[in-house]
Amino acid sequence: MSWKPRVIVFTCWCSSSGVDQAGFEGFTYPPNVLTVRVPCSAVINPSLIVKAFEKGADAVLVTACRPSELRRVAPSRVTEARVSLLRRLLRTIGVEEDRLRILWISSNEGSLFSREVSRILGEVERLGPLNIGGSMVEQG
Repeated sequence: MSWKPRVIVFTCWCSSSGVDQAGFEGFTYPPNVLTVRVPCSAVINPSLIVKAFEKGADAVLVTACRPSELRRVAPSRVTEARVSLLRRLLRTIGVEEDRLRILWISSNEGSLFSREVSRILGEVERLGPLNIGGSMVEQG
């Protein structure tokens, strides 16, 4: 059996509609991509992202509303700052920065979601399985 990267996608309520739209429009993404809906990307506790990596995720994608589509830009900018900081922190324990991504997606962009997930999967496949601190994270 060949290795396939496992990707966790945290989606805010708005961008999760884009994920749903992908299905409605017939766009697909592989079954090794797990989506987790959250009320807002700004409320994702960074420890959840770390836990996803600890439990075997090879990459984590956070989808968020486009800042230009919000009455207040703050939530998406909070998400952007947290992801940026977390990428640098994860690098110190051997997690490549490309394994944590943010994607601005609107409710009507199902094709964008499908296309970006496929692109990210390809990039993570080239990186190989996640190796945290010298020990390979086993897939169960």
